[in-house]
Amino acid sequence: MPAGTQEKPRLNETIEVNGAFAESNDARHDPAELRRRLDASGYLFFRGLVNKAQLLELRRTILELCREHGFLDPQAPLMDGIYRGGPFPDNHREYMPMYRKLQATAVFNDFSHSPEIMALFGDLLGGEVLAHPRNIARVSWPGDVNNTTQAHQDFHYIRGTPETFTTWIPCGDCPSELGGICVLEGSHRQGFIKHVPAVGAGGNGIATRGMPYRWLSTDYRAGDVVLFHSYTIHGALPNRSPDRIRLSLDYRYQRADQEVDPSSLVPHLTASAKR
Repeated sequence: MPAGTQEKPRLNETIEVNGAFAESNDARHDPAELRRRLDASGYLFFRGLVNKAQLLELRRTILELCREHGFLDPQAPLMDGIYRGGPFPDNHREYMPMYRKLQATAVFNDFSHSPEIMALFGDLLGGEVLAHPRNIARVSWPGDVNNTTQAHQDFHYIRGTPETFTTWIPCGDCPSELGGICVLEGSHRQGFIKHVPAVGAGGNGIATRGMPYRWLSTDYRAGDVVLFHSYTIHGALPNRSPDRIRLSLDYRYQRADQEVDPSSLVPHLTASAKR
């Protein structure tokens, strides 16, 4: 550790999931009911919302880049996403060159405008929808517990209007062994909470011990979507599989006539997008 620096704390022990998401497919074409559920719980969950074939083509694109950069076991089927083993890739020398290529691919950026997602947000927001260009892909290595994303609110990073919503999409089947996202049900009602430095992806977080809410998650299938308010506290569960990489997508949406921070209008991890 460089002189004069301190190790960031781990704010929360392993998150203990207390329940499963309530599915909202039954209310997909009832905007008033969807808004009621979103206001009450801070999230909505849909099974099979997005086109599975298109999603798996995006998965193939990401895994081809991972293979090109030596992250996959060359003897295993590509779509299984089997890690090469050994030390995790160095973030700057190995991972970021791959991620910059991913950020430039049309299939990754076009997926944020999937008609199913845009139609859903058109109903929810009741106006013209702005899909943020700052799209994010997550690659989680098996056993890399220290880089698991801590509990946080997306508003800490995106600013602009609080009425911004994130969609989290597993890029392939994601059983609990692979981790995936979990949401602290109803936590958006507390408003914005000051974040502090923390170990894990993102580098900041919230201590949630003692909060009167349940952590929710599920075994995800390709095509599922979770969306949540920018104040909803959420985090990742660790990838505890022995050898499989977890892939997921973060896309964000708001009404086009509301405030947007300039950092949300440029690609992820570009110089002007950093805080």
